[in-house]
Amino acid sequence: MTREEAKYESATLEEYAPQLWSCQNCFCGLCVESCPAYRELHTEAVSARGLAQIGLALLSGELELSELTDEMLYSCIGCRWCETVCSMNTPLYIKRHGTRRTKVSGATMAEMFRSKKVLEGGKVPMGLRNALTSLIRYGNPYGVGERAKDDWVASLDLAPDDEKTILYVGPTVPYDDRSLKMAEAIMSVLRAGQLQFAMLGSEERDSGAFARMMGEESLFAEMAEHNTNVFKEHGVKHIVCLSPHDYDVFNHYYEGIDEIDVKHYTQVLSEMIEGGKIALKKNVKTKVTYHDPCYLGRQNSVYDEPRRILQGIPGLELVEMERSRETALCCGGGGTGLFLELPNVNIDKTRADQIKEVNPDLVAVACPNCYQMLDGAMKSRNYDVEVKDIAQLVAEAL
Repeated sequence: MTREEAKYESATLEEYAPQLWSCQNCFCGLCVESCPAYRELHTEAVSARGLAQIGLALLSGELELSELTDEMLYSCIGCRWCETVCSMNTPLYIKRHGTRRTKVSGATMAEMFRSKKVLEGGKVPMGLRNALTSLIRYGNPYGVGERAKDDWVASLDLAPDDEKTILYVGPTVPYDDRSLKMAEAIMSVLRAGQLQFAMLGSEERDSGAFARMMGEESLFAEMAEHNTNVFKEHGVKHIVCLSPHDYDVFNHYYEGIDEIDVKHYTQVLSEMIEGGKIALKKNVKTKVTYHDPCYLGRQNSVYDEPRRILQGIPGLELVEMERSRETALCCGGGGTGLFLELPNVNIDKTRADQIKEVNPDLVAVACPNCYQMLDGAMKSRNYDVEVKDIAQLVAEAL
């Protein structure tokens, strides 16, 4: 399926009913075993199997949306573990041609419930309401005006001109300090490799990833259309993404950008190192474990490039967690987790505990959401484990 055929893959709960029935008719329960939300709350209502039952009850009128608790609506953090292991998604045709509309997925169900709540004017929790309002007004969820991003880009002398490659930093930069450090490290490495690139400042809006996860399907479509037009106006041919969420959205849900090559920055850095464009010379003596972002790993099978980068840094010892690669636990920052704290859902702290088990000096990340969540979790647990982005480690080794 091409992006043009995807039509953003928006769908209503009514249109998704066949997938809800598929889940109920199967009833295998594979989605429950490692669902992060289920592991925290020990209730199937927050797993894909439970969400499917809720969806059918909403469609039949047996249940009203107002009866769903915030835990039922917002515990799913969109890690798509359930989508990966679901037996209804394993047939070869579904694996090759399945879409957001046709795959059984608890994440998609949760997004549809949230969308239904937004459309019906239901009471959205304060943190999400503020983030959505800011997304609409400023294109970022932090309530900061567009000028801040434009001033930052202007100070870097990276305004778009004739460059066909852009670094898309997304809605967390320059507003979050950790995301800003991540972006600055990526830029320093790209410059060291003499890659010519530009940035779009406030012209780039949120890719729509945040909007869709919060239940704003119409805002997702609006942002996708805006960004697509901006890319075309500037003649963009290559996009380097800071966030795996933006990388996933551009590659799978945007229309009309098939001619644009979209990569995550770890893919670009890995290519530059292997091609000899940058040399890692300095010794970075530290014990590191790598946390796989859900939307880079499980969703897009980018597992090796980040590890090749880390293994190429002199002095660095890479150790793997028991739950890594395909089975990696989410940081808790997907879905609405970055903006809404639920009292009994501590996925970030559970992941911090798993990281601590291998006793590293540092956990390497490759996603701004993971950076924020795990840094906060490590400090909350009072663990002596530093959190750094892969690009920061590469910059140290140059």
